[in-house]
Amino acid sequence: MPTQRGWAVAAAGLALPALGALLQYRALVLLGALAAAAVAWAALTALWRRPAGARAHRAPAVERTSPGEDVDVSVIVEAARMRGPVLLAERIGQDSGTRWLGLGPVAPARGGGALRAGYRLTPARRGVIELGPLSVRATDPLGLASAGTRAGGSRLLYVHPHWERLRALPAGLDTAPEGGLDNGRSGTQTFRGLRDYAPGDDIRHVHWRRTARAGRLLVRQYSDTAQTRLAVLLDDRAETQDTAGLDAAAEAAACVVATALHHRVACTLTLASGAAAHERLGLAAMLDLLAAAAPVPGADLAARVRALGEGPVGGAAVLIGSRLAAADLRPFAASGETAHRRVAVHVGEGPEPEPVVGVSSVAARSAAEFRSAWNEAPWTR
Repeated sequence: MPTQRGWAVAAAGLALPALGALLQYRALVLLGALAAAAVAWAALTALWRRPAGARAHRAPAVERTSPGEDVDVSVIVEAARMRGPVLLAERIGQDSGTRWLGLGPVAPARGGGALRAGYRLTPARRGVIELGPLSVRATDPLGLASAGTRAGGSRLLYVHPHWERLRALPAGLDTAPEGGLDNGRSGTQTFRGLRDYAPGDDIRHVHWRRTARAGRLLVRQYSDTAQTRLAVLLDDRAETQDTAGLDAAAEAAACVVATALHHRVACTLTLASGAAAHERLGLAAMLDLLAAAAPVPGADLAARVRALGEGPVGGAAVLIGSRLAAADLRPFAASGETAHRRVAVHVGEGPEPEPVVGVSSVAARSAAEFRSAWNEAPWTR
């Protein structure tokens, strides 16, 4: 396929003969014919040099990073046949768009062998970067045409939001021995329902009356209200969140969930759009979810708030957004008795929501200011 230079020469090859015929100037006709022949020769040369059976291996130094940190990526290209230098270009896909990063012409070593190239990325903000596929193309000596293929597939690089551990959490139940949770009432064993008997269940929990009716063993299922729980809900509605606001809110959410996992608190992270992760998946998975969060049109925050009222009893709920309003906090305050403490975190330049009874508020204009405001909240004392 002709390159940009090749298309220009081909256009000249068409225009010059016409101009030469009009002016009765044979030199222009000859020059146009030479230009067309050069492009045809370049195309044939590129096709002859095209690598066959190209395979690419990509090895980023890390799969997860943070904004501002350098990531070195090395690329190894192998091919069954390679005649001369090739042009390598890596596709870099982000939510802001796609670009091709040229790695320059690379020539195979004498006697064959793999091609090696590398580059460095420095992500500016939170997100998910798709690396690849790699374009492997051969060209002619004049750079008029190129031919090749794409290889190596793609890999994802997660750019996690910055986070720091907070001083304490508003868990609302028993105090943690290390002082990371606020004081609260002691829990009890609360009956939740019946389920089928499983090997290892305590026989004392068998509900004999319902077992007789059902014809199979049924056991009582309890929940321990002394078990501390934390539900974090992040507002990612496109109607209320822009990219900068969501970045700040995601950084605040990262601080909260990281602190919860540090204190071994059962924690769930849910986006208004419906995506969710819990502490059993580990901190990396929860930060991956925050890295991938983007404003979603039509995300139903009200439905996620209602779902909080259907969860297990105990702990606290934290709603985080950059443009929360009192209309969002009132359903949050009335989301049932599943959370003994409800906290609304407003991070952004917009106006703070009006106070709502039953909801504690933390307001900050930036993620850095949020950490200070949170650490000065009543539950940290």
